Amino acid sequence: MTEFIRNTRYCDLPGAVHNHLSKALLDSITSTIAGSATPAVEIIKTFVKRVFSGNESTVVASRNRSNPPGAALVNACSANALDIDDGFRLSKGHPGSVVIPAALAQAEALNVSGERFLTAVMIGYEIAMRASVAWHTHEHRAPSYHGSGSWGSLGAAAACAYLMDLSPEQTEMALGIAEYHAPIAPIMTCVTHPAMVKDGIHWGTFAGITATHLAAEGFTGIPSILRQTDQSERMSTLGEEWWIGKLYFKFYPCCRWAHPPIAGVLELCQAHALNPQQIVSVEIKTFEAATYLTKHRPANTEEAQYSLPYPVACAIIRGKVGVDEITRLDDPEILALSERIEMSVDPALESRFPAEALAKVTIRTTDGRELETGPVTAPGDSDVTFDDLLRKSELLLGETKANEIADHVHNCPQGNSVAQIANCLRNCPQDISRIT
Repeated sequence: MTEFIRNTRYCDLPGAVHNHLSKALLDSITSTIAGSATPAVEIIKTFVKRVFSGNESTVVASRNRSNPPGAALVNACSANALDIDDGFRLSKGHPGSVVIPAALAQAEALNVSGERFLTAVMIGYEIAMRASVAWHTHEHRAPSYHGSGSWGSLGAAAACAYLMDLSPEQTEMALGIAEYHAPIAPIMTCVTHPAMVKDGIHWGTFAGITATHLAAEGFTGIPSILRQTDQSERMSTLGEEWWIGKLYFKFYPCCRWAHPPIAGVLELCQAHALNPQQIVSVEIKTFEAATYLTKHRPANTEEAQYSLPYPVACAIIRGKVGVDEITRLDDPEILALSERIEMSVDPALESRFPAEALAKVTIRTTDGRELETGPVTAPGDSDVTFDDLLRKSELLLGETKANEIADHVHNCPQGNSVAQIANCLRNCPQDISRIT
């Protein structure tokens, strides 16, 4: 494992991995900028400005700078703030929002090349995604499994250990420190009681990047979970099987578990030319975890993101689920329809989770019809292209900013400095308003 972290080079990676990295980077920067106006990020920015010194690294949507841990803390919070960041099905979580903010903050501080930064990102993904499966199949299994910040901390540490050129021993210590200091993030508690803590992503990022600095000074850590004997087969595929290709991407700013029913109601409304006034009620059959997304009348954006009936109602009323829908929560038509959306567990769909996240939708109409879908999955699970993610970026940030980011992502492998990528975070569109 330490050999993979220390010795991997961008030029040795398959072309498909280069493509996956480009998509992941475009999506992460988009999500980070889009999330920068949320109250959670404003609070973290204020905290970091007051507590952290340094100016080596960019803080998203800010004239202020910070040291790498401080910048990574803010930017990771922003990357996950709208719950529109990439994910990995088997871990039910978000590797990119832990890995990329840590790697970018440390890479900017060291003024490394674009190639070296991208290599660090790839290393971070491969370690984080494997750590997530190890984490969830070991002590930390469902239903009390931990959110992305827990296992993602190892990916952040791996990326920064590569950038800082830590020794094999220091790298091992960094992974162990990151794991031990990672947040306890009982995600289902946050699903039922939505709050700004969310997946613990920002603290996982902070744990990972600080672990590398501690290890560099001689601080010691435990053997990480990735060193346990039952992980040897999984870890043996490092550098041969590229898990970054298993990412999914999100096109609605809410919990991924709500995406299949959103897709289902949009499908039925379009196929049968339904208008909202024709709909009496909606029934969603899905896997058990999704039925915990119970907020019918969310009071804030966290509650809207951790709801199933509310974004489904948005999709029916407005034909879309975007940032406006999950941040402006006072539409009486949406709220009334949300109350008429029911959820239940389908044992067959439960048996297919988490490898697949599926839902069945039934819409009952005023003329007595019951319109049904079969099992529906979410858009973004496979075959997502760079252009698909560019269109997502255009919707969130505007065409000018999205194309600027895309150009920097395309040019990143040839760049002598990662500064241009970091500058994308600083120079944000003026029309991203503060979200209440």
